[in-house]
Amino acid sequence: MVRISVLDGDRFRELVIMAQRYLSERKKEVDSLNVFPVPDGDTGTNMYLTLSSAADSLKGKQGLPLGAVAETASMGALMGARGNSGVILSQIFRGIAKSFAGKESADPKDLAQAFEEAVSTAYKAVMKPVEGTILTVLRGMRDAAQVASAVPGVTIPDVLRECLAKGQEVLDKTPDMLPALKEAGVVDAGGKGLVYIVEGFLRCYGPDAGIALADSALYPESQLVHVDEADIEVMDNPYDTQLLILGTGLPIDEIRADLEPLGDSLLVVGSGEVVRVHIHTEVPHEVLAICLKYGRISQVTIDNMIEQSKQAQVGRKATEPAASQGTISKPSAQAQVKEVGIISVATGDGIQEIMRSLGCDLVMDGGITMNPSTSDLVEAVKSVGAKKVIFLPNNGNIFLTAKQAKRLTGRNMYIVPSKTVPQGIAALLALNPNESMRENLKKAGKAARSVKTGEVTFAARNGKFGKHVMREGDIIGLVDGRVEAVGENSEEVLGEIVRKMVGKNHSVVTVYYGEDIDDSTAAGLQDMLEAWVDGKCEVEVYRGGQPLYYYLVSAE
Repeated sequence: MVRISVLDGDRFRELVIMAQRYLSERKKEVDSLNVFPVPDGDTGTNMYLTLSSAADSLKGKQGLPLGAVAETASMGALMGARGNSGVILSQIFRGIAKSFAGKESADPKDLAQAFEEAVSTAYKAVMKPVEGTILTVLRGMRDAAQVASAVPGVTIPDVLRECLAKGQEVLDKTPDMLPALKEAGVVDAGGKGLVYIVEGFLRCYGPDAGIALADSALYPESQLVHVDEADIEVMDNPYDTQLLILGTGLPIDEIRADLEPLGDSLLVVGSGEVVRVHIHTEVPHEVLAICLKYGRISQVTIDNMIEQSKQAQVGRKATEPAASQGTISKPSAQAQVKEVGIISVATGDGIQEIMRSLGCDLVMDGGITMNPSTSDLVEAVKSVGAKKVIFLPNNGNIFLTAKQAKRLTGRNMYIVPSKTVPQGIAALLALNPNESMRENLKKAGKAARSVKTGEVTFAARNGKFGKHVMREGDIIGLVDGRVEAVGENSEEVLGEIVRKMVGKNHSVVTVYYGEDIDDSTAAGLQDMLEAWVDGKCEVEVYRGGQPLYYYLVSAE
């Protein structure tokens, strides 16, 4: 029998990848336990995303010494850290990397020392450590590693096995340490995630290398989780704000001190070049402003934990035991997940209703600027119960925001390149739920590109665009973003751009009138449009209700 007494770079790489796969299958269970510090139901997902970032950073890194592999995994975890639990997990990797620095390989005593450094680094990262959490479970694993590594002839799997057993033992006691867990009837979610990660490590040494971990006898069912909805509504710091600061010589302690008055659950970790910030706050804009003083910011996410907690409650209620039979009830229709969902951005109640009638699950109100934030988009995508989400921005300024949201959600999000509301409506008409995603995206993109868009609005200032000179308040008409008409009457300008838009290849012109158009004017639009197109194509008129734009025009 081979005694595995050395951990090298290739084996450490395998440990991380195996743990990531193992947690992937169990992250939802960990999510279901999440009640502390807030019941937002994402601890397992956050730990998985953090571990996935570490695993991804190790792709193609075979044949390197242990110290180099551990450092790479540590930086990967830091760059991809999500949530309280994910940032703490990144610091566990940071401590391991510090302990393994410069080493070709590690023996059981080195592994025990790595757990010691992981505990020290993780505790230092948390301003106000709370017992009964992942930190307590980690400390128990550290204690077990120290005892096991002193036994003659011990192997690396032996040490991990003892860590796992002790971690489970401490985990079962977490409800006695933290009243929130006791009340909810669960063990700590972060601690459970850490136990699964170590069990994943052990799976690298064969399916029988670990120990069978039964759920706690006292707290066996995640369905027992209960959170008082009144507690959710009164969160003092409801915005979970996370970001990276990139720069040179970043002063971690100074940044931490500046951010401390702005909220709780504060974590500021990293190096002089990359700092990860996590905070629960009521003023995320102030957090961003402070961080910008120190360097460039990246990977900004702002989640509304009140809404996250409500969604988590919906999921929990969907699986609560029925009172009469004591069995698990099936999820309600609202909780069921559909294959494809559609999100669109629009302003104006008429246009929004049209989009909903064309199959949109959610129409985001773009407001006057038609430019929602990344956090708005992330929240919208998360709120749609679908395996895949098609997103129509309907504004060229939203594309980069949408791409950022796609990366942050980790969902199958597909962005249709619609730059205007008429393009978005044309894309919606082209979608067919019975066809493949690839075919739908192809048709939606083609439909959007085939639309010519006209807009009638007013000049906000004096200016000159091409040959057109305008004064503030003049009515202007645009075709595909270019000023094509200037006048004093919105209907005259509408007529001018419609005549310029309609070509021999167009079969229909559609006009959506805005909130500033009165009923009598709207009633006469059909006749006016038919006279303008002179039989060249069909004409359709709808109430859009949009602000700022008297008319939106589509020529197809």
